[in-house]
Amino acid sequence: MSKFRIASTFCILSSIVGSLACNTAAPPRPVTDVAAAATEGRGSRPASNEKAIINALDVPIMNLDDGTFKLADFKGKVLVVDFWATYCAPCVRQAPQLAELSKRYRERGLEVIGLTSDEKSDQDKVKEFINRVGINYTIGYANDWVSRAFLQGTEDDTGAPPIPQLFIISRDGRVVEHLIGETPQHGLPYLEKVITQELSLSAALR
Repeated sequence: MSKFRIASTFCILSSIVGSLACNTAAPPRPVTDVAAAATEGRGSRPASNEKAIINALDVPIMNLDDGTFKLADFKGKVLVVDFWATYCAPCVRQAPQLAELSKRYRERGLEVIGLTSDEKSDQDKVKEFINRVGINYTIGYANDWVSRAFLQGTEDDTGAPPIPQLFIISRDGRVVEHLIGETPQHGLPYLEKVITQELSLSAALR
């Protein structure tokens, strides 16, 4: 059997069992000036693939201890889902800000989830970064299924989605904000404003 037929069969079987995916997409890359220009006007936008995102909430994600969790485990919380990597300078600058938001609003119902594109083999680097920066929120590995669901449609001219990308998800699972890259007008104050509005709204509806 040819290598092509073997690969095709593997993809079909993976699709059937629903536990594996064939990775044909380019891995996320740090946002650059070129990527930022390409996404100008899209720095803040609703996700266009919300149905896929809703389905991805039930996909298992590996954590740093080789266990798994699902974004659906945090149902009833306001979620900030951050796609990041230790090799991404804007992501590194953003992490302490997310840690501060987690500290301020966790008791009110905020949950920050960081999904790294770092390889599992670089776990020591990830753990060192977590300890050095003081990350106080859940970290997992961004698998193919979850990455495709959230990031599809944001690819730059290289064919790869830029990171960081932030998604704010309401208590009932709706994407209420989607931020791409690092822009002053959508920095920490803006992010905090959206979070507090969503927390206040969900509290009022209770």
